Amino acid sequence: MSDVMDQRVGLLEAGEGEALDVFGATMVVKAEPGPHGLFLGEHLTPPGFFVPPHVHAEDTEVFHVLDGELTVFDGVAERRHGPGTTVTLPAGSRHGFRNDTAGLVRFLVMASPGVQCLEMFRHFDRAGRAAPGGLTPPEIVAICGQYGVRMG
Repeated sequence: MSDVMDQRVGLLEAGEGEALDVFGATMVVKAEPGPHGLFLGEHLTPPGFFVPPHVHAEDTEVFHVLDGELTVFDGVAERRHGPGTTVTLPAGSRHGFRNDTAGLVRFLVMASPGVQCLEMFRHFDRAGRAAPGGLTPPEIVAICGQYGVRMG
């Protein structure tokens, strides 16, 4: 019985997890979708970082702000959200976010089912490392499209 339980339990200590560079912001993978169908990442966004409006075909995203203030466009309005705030963005909803502050914003990104989100972040990390001058907007849009994300 304990062997079955051990296979289901995962543990990452503070500071652990796969670190991905997503356009200059660090995404630390805390849980992979695997058997439970949930991606969890800790997103560390520097001042000025932004993700323009986009739509996920399959993934519902949930942002939970830990530190700082995150400006979120929810398809209708822009609002600034502080620590303890949770924003749910259903699959198919147009949304984006940015850090308008002078400090680092740290928030959790949860996505369900999450497989496409995680693989897209990994692709951005690999492609960004292979392109010393950075990715062009058409390259970013093409990568997004491979994972069910439409920009605009």
